[in-house]
Amino acid sequence: MLTATTSFTELTFLEEPSDLVVSRGNAVTLHCSIQSEAGMPNVVWMKDGKPLGLDDQNILWPNGSLHITNVDGSNRGLYQCMATLPQTGAIISRFASLHTAYLSRNFIREPQDLKIYLQEVAMFECEGDGLPAPNVTWYKDNSLLRDFKPNILVYPDGVLEINPVEFSDFGTYYCQVENTERARSSRLAKLEQNGNTDSFDDGTAPWFVATPRDTSIPEGSSTILFCGANGFDTLRKKPEITWLKDGETIIFNSTQGRLKLKGAGSLQIFNVQPFDAGTYSCRSNNLEDSIDAEATLTVLVRPHFETKPQSVMAYEKTEAIFNCKLKGSPAPEVRWTKDGLPLQESNYIIENEDHLRIMGLVTSDSGYYQCHGSNELGSIQAIAQLVVLPNTLATLTDRYSYGGQRSPPSKPTGLAAAIVSKRFITLRWDKDGDGGTTGYTVFWREQGSLRERMLNTTQPEATLQRLNPDSRYQIQVRAFNSVQYSWSYASMEVDTEKDVAVPSPPVNIRVTPQSPESILVTWDPPLQPKGQILKYLLSYEDSHGSPKQIEVLDTRKLLTGLMAFRTYTIRVVAVNENGEGMSTREMTTKTYSDKPSEPPQNATLETASSTSLIVRWEPPPREHQNGKITGYKIRYKMKGASRNGATVTTDGNRRLYALTNLEKMTEYQVRISALTVNGSGPLTPKLKATTYEDDLDESRVPDAPRTVTVTPHATSIRVSWTTPPPEKKIVVRGYVLGWGKGVPDSKKKVLGPDTQIYTIENLIPSSEYVITVRAMNNKGEGLTRYTTAITTKESVEERLIPLFPPVGLKTMVLSSSTIVLTWTDTSIGPSQKLLDNRYYTVRYRLATEAENDNNRYWYLNSTDLNAHIDHLRPNTKYEFDVKITKGRSVSPWSMKESNKTMEDVPATAPVDLTPVPKKNDPRAVIMNWQPPAKPNGQITGYLVFYTTDPKQDLREWVVDGVLEGDELSATIKRLTPSTTYYFKVQARNSKGYGPLSETVIYKTPQADGSGGGQIDPEYPRISPGGKGTMPDLSEDPKKTSVGGNGNSRDSEGRRGSNSESGLPTGIMNIIIASVVGAAFCVIIIVIAVIYCKRRDNEQRLKRQAQQNQQSPVKGKGQGRDLKPPDLWIHDNMEMKNIDKGQRSESTLTMSTTRRSSNDYRSMDDLPPYHEDRNEMYYQSPSDHDERERFLPPRQPGPGIIRPKATKPLMIPVDAQPPPREPIAMVTALPNGALNPNLDRGEPGVMSRPGFPRTQYNMQYTSGGPRVNAGDLPQPPPIQAYPIDYAYKRPIYDEDDTSSLHSCHDDRSFSSRSIGYVKPQQSPYKKAGPPLTSAPIKPRAIPVIKPKAPDVVLKAGVDPDIQKSESTEELSAEMANLDCLMKDLNAITQQNFEV
Repeated sequence: MLTATTSFTELTFLEEPSDLVVSRGNAVTLHCSIQSEAGMPNVVWMKDGKPLGLDDQNILWPNGSLHITNVDGSNRGLYQCMATLPQTGAIISRFASLHTAYLSRNFIREPQDLKIYLQEVAMFECEGDGLPAPNVTWYKDNSLLRDFKPNILVYPDGVLEINPVEFSDFGTYYCQVENTERARSSRLAKLEQNGNTDSFDDGTAPWFVATPRDTSIPEGSSTILFCGANGFDTLRKKPEITWLKDGETIIFNSTQGRLKLKGAGSLQIFNVQPFDAGTYSCRSNNLEDSIDAEATLTVLVRPHFETKPQSVMAYEKTEAIFNCKLKGSPAPEVRWTKDGLPLQESNYIIENEDHLRIMGLVTSDSGYYQCHGSNELGSIQAIAQLVVLPNTLATLTDRYSYGGQRSPPSKPTGLAAAIVSKRFITLRWDKDGDGGTTGYTVFWREQGSLRERMLNTTQPEATLQRLNPDSRYQIQVRAFNSVQYSWSYASMEVDTEKDVAVPSPPVNIRVTPQSPESILVTWDPPLQPKGQILKYLLSYEDSHGSPKQIEVLDTRKLLTGLMAFRTYTIRVVAVNENGEGMSTREMTTKTYSDKPSEPPQNATLETASSTSLIVRWEPPPREHQNGKITGYKIRYKMKGASRNGATVTTDGNRRLYALTNLEKMTEYQVRISALTVNGSGPLTPKLKATTYEDDLDESRVPDAPRTVTVTPHATSIRVSWTTPPPEKKIVVRGYVLGWGKGVPDSKKKVLGPDTQIYTIENLIPSSEYVITVRAMNNKGEGLTRYTTAITTKESVEERLIPLFPPVGLKTMVLSSSTIVLTWTDTSIGPSQKLLDNRYYTVRYRLATEAENDNNRYWYLNSTDLNAHIDHLRPNTKYEFDVKITKGRSVSPWSMKESNKTMEDVPATAPVDLTPVPKKNDPRAVIMNWQPPAKPNGQITGYLVFYTTDPKQDLREWVVDGVLEGDELSATIKRLTPSTTYYFKVQARNSKGYGPLSETVIYKTPQADGSGGGQIDPEYPRISPGGKGTMPDLSEDPKKTSVGGNGNSRDSEGRRGSNSESGLPTGIMNIIIASVVGAAFCVIIIVIAVIYCKRRDNEQRLKRQAQQNQQSPVKGKGQGRDLKPPDLWIHDNMEMKNIDKGQRSESTLTMSTTRRSSNDYRSMDDLPPYHEDRNEMYYQSPSDHDERERFLPPRQPGPGIIRPKATKPLMIPVDAQPPPREPIAMVTALPNGALNPNLDRGEPGVMSRPGFPRTQYNMQYTSGGPRVNAGDLPQPPPIQAYPIDYAYKRPIYDEDDTSSLHSCHDDRSFSSRSIGYVKPQQSPYKKAGPPLTSAPIKPRAIPVIKPKAPDVVLKAGVDPDIQKSESTEELSAEMANLDCLMKDLNAITQQNFEV
């Protein structure tokens, strides 16, 4: 029983046993030395995984080594040394093999008989089977053969080479192999002379006397690949041997001496490195033919660690991970041990290729864990210790002395299982409302198991992974803060979904290529069939085709009809009555190579000179190459020749070859075939060309190449061209190839005359290049042929094994920042259990990015069939998809799935909080703001907080009502004048309230409306004591007002102060309006005077005629020279803007149309008054009582002027229209109908005289009743209401009537009012617009009810009124008309006073 420790204890090996080969009967020692800081451990030796008993033959030495006194066959096996520390753990050494020496009767290779010609090559091979590896010696005619002769080489590998063979070399040869066990001799081999000389004249194709064989060699060693060939061609030349690696000719000058030719043509490699591994081809060719022999060199690399496991100290219920990554060739087999014993994998202990995961730690998991790696070169191991610490809540909380400093958090509530699957559960619960919780700990345990697991999270959700199907789990969730856990916990039990009773995967699957077209697949039945196995489904696919599936009833299947030299991926699934089971791991293999099934493509032949031809071609189609193309065989002969002609062989990467030393003016026939290690493919059709008759001219430069062809790729362009026109017979010594991005000849390459194809490398994808080709000779460079090419886009590397994308992608929203994804992988069966190293990549982006086709994604990798994606934005829609990655194979992306996170409380506060004074109300302010930058949902309202004491708790601030979410302003009323207020705004949505905005400081104006404004806290006033104080906004209204048209700050830090230079804005507006009005009136009067003079005579005659009809007697004052009384206006009056178009051409038109009270809105709709605007607004009387005492003393408002007493405007009587009886509608005010407070000068009240604005629209008729102004009673006084900076105009209800006021000589409007008269318009002229002031915005004005009703008189309507025929009545009527004209003169004079 191991006890819990709190520190690491060193226990390691100083020396481990090594592999040994021992002769029978000898003694041997397997060394083992251990270092421990806790004393000498107990040492036990293991043989083949079992404890080795100690006796007289097996002796344990004190240092831990094992000594075997008498070795025999029973001692062969694998040995390990295990050291144990009581109460701590144990470690075990690497494997060490012990073999007894032997030498087999059978030879691996023996020499064979040879019959050759003199001067050819003879090679014999010999290899014995034994341990240790036997040495080889050679004998000739029973005599020891020594290599002192220069033509004899004896290689250590057991190869005898005689080159060239002399007559004395013929005889009998054999080899002898010997090691420490014994010696054995091989069979006899005869070396004989070939007496057949008939083939000398015809030539002989090459044939091998020795071929290279597949070799595995440790890294750093040296080796020789043997090769020898014979065969004389018609020129009596021996075959030439060349070596190729992976289809390319080896250039020995570039190998720095590591590779060189040895003897007759063998390849010797020194200090072999991993990059030397590959396929080597020995090519022997002469004029008759060429042959290839291929061998594979495998470089073995001992296992070594890239990452070693490190010791871990972890708490119970958590998990521990040991990383272990090994490299080697072949790939090392990895296994894990705990305390020297193999580790049993379970649902809680998972071994992977590069790590070990232990979940739900318990105390018994403490110990020593070792990662072992082994291949055929040996084994290694690394040690790491795991210390499991107790993890109880009491132990955790005891470490803190909270002593009431902070209370524990409340337990989580609302615990529920959001998603329940076979192998995972997603939980969620309510978030702590008090804000004291900093995180949560989730504990879970399978019912009946001792292993409890836990995880910590800061979010109110968690996903429990790697669960067992059809199991019940007990779950607890506790909250914690920086001090302690919650005193109680939320708990629940959840049952995972049932797993389908399908078979486990078949075991021991093996795939073996049988031919270029077949693969044999074998396997064993599943260990857990869970019923009767009905059949097996075998799936296979290559890297270029679609997957195929076949049904198999047996446990083996020969796949036929496959493609040669293709990589196939194969897996097997067992099927029972419940369906398909779990799949085996995917197995990969490649079919054998074969000869090419089609000839090279696009082969051409052209004449280069009188003695040479150029051959060009392209490789066969990829699907018909059937292997690695190692070269091309070119056969050529003269036309009509009876022999086969000559043969040359090129490298596999060549696309052009020059045939030289040909006959002049001769036609040649050429055919080409592709080569693999399996032989030559079919030949192309015959190509024909004739050499030139004479040598070519070099007295001039060549013409341009006839054609240039380009084949662009992503980073390269393949350029090919043809020679200049051959009929010109100009020598070509070479070609100059130039290229540049967008411009020609940025770079140049000089090529030989036989080169007519070249690949330009290291180019930029998706770029246009200008390419030039020109021929050259000793005279110089010839004409240039231009072309362009655009490189293609950089393509993604072709994946070896295509995978199906995941299906059934689902999303579930857990919270405002978390979404859980689940999917199904169809390649692992219904159980959906991962057995390999595949992983899944989830990518997601905002849905708005998807609409804009933006490829900005976030990525997340998962090793499970689900993903827990957090840190998302609240109330945001995302788009998800997933793909599978397994090694170098990657599936396409799955179908997309979208979902939207939940809302959350606003993350930010409203911004740009700005106070705006309300016009005419110093007790109100309008607060404007902008919505939060991160509302996290639909804003449903705002709260406005304000106070006069910023040190108060927020709960004591005044809160304005919640407004609608789309409103961004609020009016705060009933504030105290000249008081500093502090404002904050808070937004809310369906989830709650967000943070408060920054505080805005605002000082209300004084009672007279002066001062006040926003205070900038960044510019505090510095008091004499050095402390910042709030600015006093009552000092100067011009300096303290906030707003206006400027953003500058004064010395107090306030914005919008008026500039001290220049005129105020209000005065500037008055001056501009006065100048415009005066100019306009002058124009109107000039026009009126001209018009009146023109019609003077006609109007006088008509007036006299009408007067004669009314009375035969002329009254006084009816003459032409009657001078009307002077008119002038006393007191303040609004300036009227009279447009030119408002006057009729023949009549004086002044509208008396009354505005209905329905045309006006509430006074609260008016914007506040600004000093920089020349505007006047009405004030609703509803707030009179409340606001009257706050109004400032009466001052002239902007736009109001006090006209001077000026000389009256004289209008001659004969300029008036002909006297006709008017139809009058008069509304009048009595004398003294003014606010009495105005004359007394009472403070706080501003008023204007209580007269209505007089408007005229006179319509003259031939006759009608008259009305005397004094016949009507006077109305009662009208109440005047206080206003700020503007006068009010009472508007009367059109249903009421007013008395007609007589026209007196009083020059003050204080004692009289002007009536409303509406004359008749001419029936022949369209009436112009009414002569009124500028349009005033309609407002709701209180209706004034005079005592006397308005009198409306129309001719012929009232029979009680008699028509007057007397002169006195006519005089009174004319006096009434003169009174009206005086009023008109007064209005006109008002405009001239500007």
